[in-house]
Amino acid sequence: MKETALDHSTTQHHDEGTGEPRNPGTDGRGSGRVLIAMCLGLMLSMLNTSMMHIITPQIGAAVGVSSLTGLQWVGDIYTLGYAALLLPGGALGNRIGRRNAFLCGVALFALGSLLCAVSLNLPMLLVARVVQAVGVAVMLPQTLSVLVHEYPDKGARARAVGIWAGVSSLGMAGGPVLGGVLIAIADWRAAFLLSLLLALVALALGYRALPESRHGRPAAAAPVDLLGGAVSVVWLIALVYGLIEVSAYGWTSPRIIVCFVVAAGGAVLFCVLQARTARRGRVPMMPLHLWRARGFIAANVAGLVYFLTQTGIIFYYNLYFQHYQHRSALVSGLLFLPMTCLMAGLAPFAGRLAARFGIRVVLVGGLVVSGLGCLVLALLSDDASVIQVEWRIAVFGIGVGLMSSAMSNAAVSSVSADFSGVASAVHNTCRKIGSTLGVALLGVIVQAGGSGTASRTGFLYGVSTAMMFCAALLLACAAIVLVLMWPAAGPETDREGAHLVDAHPPSSGER
Repeated sequence: MKETALDHSTTQHHDEGTGEPRNPGTDGRGSGRVLIAMCLGLMLSMLNTSMMHIITPQIGAAVGVSSLTGLQWVGDIYTLGYAALLLPGGALGNRIGRRNAFLCGVALFALGSLLCAVSLNLPMLLVARVVQAVGVAVMLPQTLSVLVHEYPDKGARARAVGIWAGVSSLGMAGGPVLGGVLIAIADWRAAFLLSLLLALVALALGYRALPESRHGRPAAAAPVDLLGGAVSVVWLIALVYGLIEVSAYGWTSPRIIVCFVVAAGGAVLFCVLQARTARRGRVPMMPLHLWRARGFIAANVAGLVYFLTQTGIIFYYNLYFQHYQHRSALVSGLLFLPMTCLMAGLAPFAGRLAARFGIRVVLVGGLVVSGLGCLVLALLSDDASVIQVEWRIAVFGIGVGLMSSAMSNAAVSSVSADFSGVASAVHNTCRKIGSTLGVALLGVIVQAGGSGTASRTGFLYGVSTAMMFCAALLLACAAIVLVLMWPAAGPETDREGAHLVDAHPPSSGER
């Protein structure tokens, strides 16, 4: 069969029939230095996102922005650029190599962080945030893809991805606290200088740890799918912008309707173009045959639902702590530490559980526990104490800690290693869409459940309604994942029911 441009360099070998990478001279357990470098790259993204909630008000005072809309765009423009460029960023690893893409992404992020730290006005800061977003969009998909190739042994990979997911939760937990400390002892620029310092460390470690032989430029790089990339950027920008602005304009606003129509039409056009590109014998940005892998579908559905519910919980209970219990932003961030620490602490343990009992068991179990956490939150009384709120949020954190690593592992392990970069990008895009959708969709439920009132009782009733919806969504997702990942007979199905996708699909194109 004709080799495609996705083939790796001649020093990369694959086990027959699985497409899994087999690294010369290793036992499949991977390199600890590579894992540290990938986790540090992931930490950059998580800290950069979570610290912004704390430092944004001081940014407004420093650069002379008094309007809420202007301040919101400090975060929103990063979200837009990051979400829209993940697919092209993931595909770039197949073009220039995972090592080069990771290093370029981290270097761009470092440059953006430096520009943020020296920004004198809002336009300069927004441009710098776009540079950061481009860097993260290129770097982040490579982290999971590198782990797939560095840890071909499934058990070792599950444990490595568990640590990776734990670092993600640690970044989410530490960001608000670290941001508050930096604001207290210095100012908002210190947060971006810290991001710059961490990026330089990640750049140096990645340069030394990532071997060119396994993660370098492919021997025959695929041509860039420029049209597919452009269309993907347009429809993702339209979708994410519409979800961001729906709280300001409403779901029936012409502006929002146009955004969603453009997003839907663009998504359809993107799929048509990807199928046509494959039929012509070229490499599409997102091969549609990846969606034949049931484990891949399950992981992305779970990722969207997980981030939808988690973002909604953090956003609306943060509002509850600050506006109705009159706590500071720093104290409110500290109140989420039990949840996020459980997420960070359990993720590596969940990786070991997945290595022993299988991804399906751990992922479904995590979804069920998370659903139960939302259910007990929905039953919370109006006069509940902080401790009563805390243990319920902690139950949700236990579920997330169990499922986060299994979910990410399923996303990249259900397809051939040759497509791990694209699979990682798609998975991260689904997660980002879920997080943006969480605030918008649950906002409608909160407002409807509370009958549009701003009172404490009305708000809590609306949040309880939203939590009941989240519980039903998570439990339904658990059932869907269980069905999708149930083992089926067949030579292409592993014991997780993942239905591995061949690295070289039929030349007749997408079917």
